[in-house]
Amino acid sequence: MKYSFDQNKRSYAAAANIVDIGAINSALADASPKVEKFGQAAIANQAAERNAQRAAEAAMISTGLSTLSNVKSAKMVADAQVAAAKAQAAASQSSSMMGGIGSIIGAGLSLFSDRDTKENIERLDDALETLRQLKPVSFNYLPEYSTSPERLHYGFIAQEYKEVMPDATYYDESTKKLCIDPVELIGLLVRSVQQLESRVQYLEATKALAEVK
Repeated sequence: MKYSFDQNKRSYAAAANIVDIGAINSALADASPKVEKFGQAAIANQAAERNAQRAAEAAMISTGLSTLSNVKSAKMVADAQVAAAKAQAAASQSSSMMGGIGSIIGAGLSLFSDRDTKENIERLDDALETLRQLKPVSFNYLPEYSTSPERLHYGFIAQEYKEVMPDATYYDESTKKLCIDPVELIGLLVRSVQQLESRVQYLEATKALAEVK
């Protein structure tokens, strides 16, 4: 009787063990979907992190390009403003210089032409000799001194002009440049034309006499 009880007891224990193993297996089976869900969630989180990182990098690149574009645009605007300022300054300086020349010419031909304003008056004898020493040139003004630097001009170099006609040159304090007084050429040009006309008349008269003989 005792044996049977012990045997039954062992049977009950084995059955209990089977029940416990079954319960554990069932619990693991119930937990396995959760583990799978956790794995899927981890993968999703990693993907989201990668996407966020890529989005952030793209935003940084876009911002950088935008900033670079803004910098270039600002530089272009600044360069344009500097160029415009230089052109305006050159135009103002050129206008001032031309205005000064116009004033000198106007004064020389009108206000100071009266005899009462002069002394030591002498008639020019030989203007051709003076004109021969002058060295006319063609030239372009530097961009900082002209609004149209491509335009070709004709005139003189003040330093060379001064060697021939020192009294017809002056130093302009406003521009810090050596200038010439073009009015002074008028008298020389008129006298040189008169000299040439006299020579032409002499040659014509000489030729006519030769033909008569």
